[in-house]
Amino acid sequence: MAILYVASEAAELKTLANALTALRKLKWPIDYAYEGIWESRRLLLAANGAGPKLAAHAVEVAIRAMMLAELSSSKLEAVVSTGWCGAVDPHLREGQIVAASQVIDPTTNETFDCAKLPTADSFVEGVLVSQDRIAIDAAEKQRLSSGGAIAVDMESAGVAMRTRKAGLPFYCIKVVSDRADESFPFDLNQMRTHEGRIARGKIVIQALTHPNQLPLLFRLKRRTEEAARALGEFLVSCRITSEPGPSEPA
Repeated sequence: MAILYVASEAAELKTLANALTALRKLKWPIDYAYEGIWESRRLLLAANGAGPKLAAHAVEVAIRAMMLAELSSSKLEAVVSTGWCGAVDPHLREGQIVAASQVIDPTTNETFDCAKLPTADSFVEGVLVSQDRIAIDAAEKQRLSSGGAIAVDMESAGVAMRTRKAGLPFYCIKVVSDRADESFPFDLNQMRTHEGRIARGKIVIQALTHPNQLPLLFRLKRRTEEAARALGEFLVSCRITSEPGPSEPA
């Protein structure tokens, strides 16, 4: 049996990957795909870029690969959407772990219930809104919080949709990278490719042509690295199970 962890960037999975034994690269047609063992359990790590479509594709690739293997050890028992998120609740701070109780897609108004975490470790539970754009300023985050959400991400709705179709338990575990009262110095949505991925080359050009933004970008880089470490440590300590959860169809 195996558990699939889906993020947008490989950096979000780095700490978890470093904790695994027998880590090996998988020949999947996505940006990042590895597998390893943690306490006798097989973990699959996948990252394919930002947004619901790329995330859903990563889940689809994993499900197909596991079906083709036709081994009992290759059966998926749960899918976890993980990585960075933005706080929309002003009480959340960077580095805090968010375990979503429900994911909401504001485009379709579709909701996805999440399985509960079997852990006593510290985290904040609440509703997460998942949209295909980066929440770039405090005003946008405040609007998102009006519906009762505590955080926002870009991938979990896509992961949840494909996971529900497969009839698997769905978990959503995120770490806060930016607070509700923070704004980015420029519109990061303009730095995305037509597929939805973040184009780092565009960010570098933006930074070089606007040097006054460099200190903030470096601070954000350090913070996301620290948040990713905190997330990885939490995921290592969290024992995901295949027990029936609220995200499974009746």
